[in-house]
Amino acid sequence: MNKDKIIEKNIKEKLEKEKVSYGVDINVRCINGHVTLYGIVDNLSEKNHAQKIAESVEGVKKVENNITIAIDSKITDKDIKESVLRNLQNSKFHEEIGELGVDVTDGIVTLYGKINNAQQEIESISQAAQAMGVKSVISKLELNKEHKIDDVSIVNLVVQKLSRYDLSLPDLVITANNGTVTLSGYVNNLKEKELANEAAQSVNGVKKVINHIKIREKS
Repeated sequence: MNKDKIIEKNIKEKLEKEKVSYGVDINVRCINGHVTLYGIVDNLSEKNHAQKIAESVEGVKKVENNITIAIDSKITDKDIKESVLRNLQNSKFHEEIGELGVDVTDGIVTLYGKINNAQQEIESISQAAQAMGVKSVISKLELNKEHKIDDVSIVNLVVQKLSRYDLSLPDLVITANNGTVTLSGYVNNLKEKELANEAAQSVNGVKKVINHIKIREKS
């Protein structure tokens, strides 16, 4: 079995392990490490999750997501808005950020309001994407003014946050520019890369995280 076939097999197995109901409805094609996903899922969240799973498989260089979202013609924009609002109320950050504004036009959701960090924005987008009928989510969420801090302080807070985890800080480089944090350097595996990303996103004042961390090749 060549490398591309192994990648296809590993992605398919991961999809089925994560959620059998849509793993069997997704087709995977890999050519020279470039993966294309086809098929139908129930909502935008599942489409995004399938892409994340594919990207996590060793050997994958790029993922093109051609998965289609099943749209029920009976679902109106009003129905979608009500569903999104319910999901946001169930968010783990709801008490911290309060009510967010939601507009829906032709299945496209736009979020408005104030958040404290990038993690809260990502969680809000994720909750909105789980609603049936959502085609895409546009974020117009803004950082609370009281959490806008200088870049040096942001870097120090990110380093402090990362130091709580079992990561090799000397092998990581953290920079910040107008609230956007860039991570680079090396970690041992994908889990550590994702952990570093989540830690940086959770720091108040961080608008966005760009993750250029590489995984060390096994000797």
